[in-house]
Amino acid sequence: MLKTITLPQVTFGAYLLRTLKEDDYLDYYEIGKNAANIHYLTWSPFKKYAEAKEAIKQYLMRKWYQEPIGYGIIFNDKLIGVIEFHTFSDLYKTAEIGYLLHQDYWNKGIMTSALEKVCYIGFTILELNKIVIRSIKENIASLKVIEKNGFKLVKILKNAHYHKKTACYYDIYQYQLERDDFFAQKTKRNL
Repeated sequence: MLKTITLPQVTFGAYLLRTLKEDDYLDYYEIGKNAANIHYLTWSPFKKYAEAKEAIKQYLMRKWYQEPIGYGIIFNDKLIGVIEFHTFSDLYKTAEIGYLLHQDYWNKGIMTSALEKVCYIGFTILELNKIVIRSIKENIASLKVIEKNGFKLVKILKNAHYHKKTACYYDIYQYQLERDDFFAQKTKRNL
């Protein structure tokens, strides 16, 4: 897999992306206990701090697989969200990205900016050729974040996701962004 990498801290506006730490579990609990924050995710709201602590440990375990640990999105020294690479392919030099943001920070452009920064890291530091994001079509806000970052819809997987909380099947929209397209867009926007 990838060589063990500590991702650099990145600031954007008043926000900071930094590697997750064990003591982030208290703030992660605040995010994960709110049903609105995790509405489209497969897991249920946290009921105990121990659940958040275990979830953070899962992020941190990635270093054992020589994968980068996820980023915390920090505002005023508080974890308000996470964004991470997962599902790496050495053969194709690809990875997927997943993210989650506390409801109090929605509709402020935070995740759009965080995703752009993480894509830059993926293409430069991790030397990926392609980044993939999947979302159910009902998660309109997530689809907007994805599309604002230049990802292209490449596949619709019909009834591919069974959601335990709703006991329904959902279509998954699969988007991808290739390295050359990212840098062409970046040059075009003079970022």
